[in-house]
Amino acid sequence: MEIVGEKKSSRPWWVAPTIALGALAILVSGFFAAQVWYYLRLLQSGEAVDLQFTSRFTAAPTSVGAGGAGNAQVFDVASADDPALGAADAPLTIVEFADFECPFSKDESTVVRELAARYPDRVRFIYRDFPLSDIHPHAERAALAGACAHEQGKFWAMHDKMFQNALALTDSDLKRYALEIGLNAAQFDSCLLTEKYRDEVRADYEAGVAAGVRGTPTFFIAGRKVEGAIPAPIFEQIIKQLTKGYVK
Repeated sequence: MEIVGEKKSSRPWWVAPTIALGALAILVSGFFAAQVWYYLRLLQSGEAVDLQFTSRFTAAPTSVGAGGAGNAQVFDVASADDPALGAADAPLTIVEFADFECPFSKDESTVVRELAARYPDRVRFIYRDFPLSDIHPHAERAALAGACAHEQGKFWAMHDKMFQNALALTDSDLKRYALEIGLNAAQFDSCLLTEKYRDEVRADYEAGVAAGVRGTPTFFIAGRKVEGAIPAPIFEQIIKQLTKGYVK
């Protein structure tokens, strides 16, 4: 008597794994879209004040940044004299308070540079100093060096150089970087020695404290405060959505 076995599947072996991967991709993309929508809703409603995007955030001592505000507050921290990227008439302004010795500010610096290059007409990025001197001993000197480079029109070159070498920010290091990016060495050295822009750096810091900045990096997206490093894909989608419909 012939025994008939179970009918074998005619589907190739790879079909099931492909379906599973496809389902996973849909779930991941759905989660990402939900994240973007959630953060956009918070930003647009004003509930994003004190929102921390990620744990990639260097907090200042508890005595710093005590000034806070209600959830609906929009902060006017944009300035005309600080280094900026993007068109002056861009529909979206993003202000970053950062520290050259902060590892998370370092990571986020490349994100900002890439997005600024990709959307120069849509967004204006403004950099402001928030040196956490209690935990980063070279941060204030680096901020002064950035201001001295800005005086010669080369802030962003110095910005990149210092973040790329965030573990080497002594005065001799800073002077070497100034030479490498083509600054007038005598002018830079004098500027750094006399701490010419100490009041400017302090003004940035105090403006941050007044707006509730507690550490770095902290962003103000259209005036809404967001703490922590923002993941590049989410940051890009936020820019796209907040400038949707913009035509140069």
